[in-house]
Amino acid sequence: MMTHCNRNRKRRDRQAGFTMAEVMVALIVFIVAVVGLVAMESRGIEAQRASMETREGERLAQEVMAELLATSFDELIEYDFAGGQNPALPYDDVDLDTWQLRDFGAVPNATGERGPGARTDFYWVGRAINRWPTNGVGNPDAVQLEVTVLWIEYTNPAYPPPANIDVDDLIPDNLDPASPNYLPWVRGVQLRTVRVNDARNPI
Repeated sequence: MMTHCNRNRKRRDRQAGFTMAEVMVALIVFIVAVVGLVAMESRGIEAQRASMETREGERLAQEVMAELLATSFDELIEYDFAGGQNPALPYDDVDLDTWQLRDFGAVPNATGERGPGARTDFYWVGRAINRWPTNGVGNPDAVQLEVTVLWIEYTNPAYPPPANIDVDDLIPDNLDPASPNYLPWVRGVQLRTVRVNDARNPI
């Protein structure tokens, strides 16, 4: 009789042990799944933020390019961005130290205030004027306009920027993988177009 009871008790203990092991395995699987979902959600948020930064950079580049296109051809070749007369081509905001910093965020309202999420001095904006074609000879009645918008990429954990870097330390060469100044954590938008002397060559 005692032998039969001991056998039943051992069987119950063995079944309880298997159940506990199954619970532990299920718990571990659940924790791993939750951690994976949280990581995926975090990466999705960062990707959305990066996309928003790119769209805003594109909008800024188009805005600055529109300003250049609205400037008369004669003014573009007779004055540089600092107001100097008869500049040698090419000239740009980097050499003239006339580049600008622009904010990220909503368009200011009537009082000049910006909505939530605005980040001041987030974008580096520079312009360049060159002969066209850009082979050193060029056509006196055509120039190439270039606008570059740069910002620091904080959303990619594979290439984190150094802690002591600022947007005003950036230059257009940071985007060029062939340049010694290339930086993998710098993102940017570049627009180029050709402007002809429409006063001399009316369409």
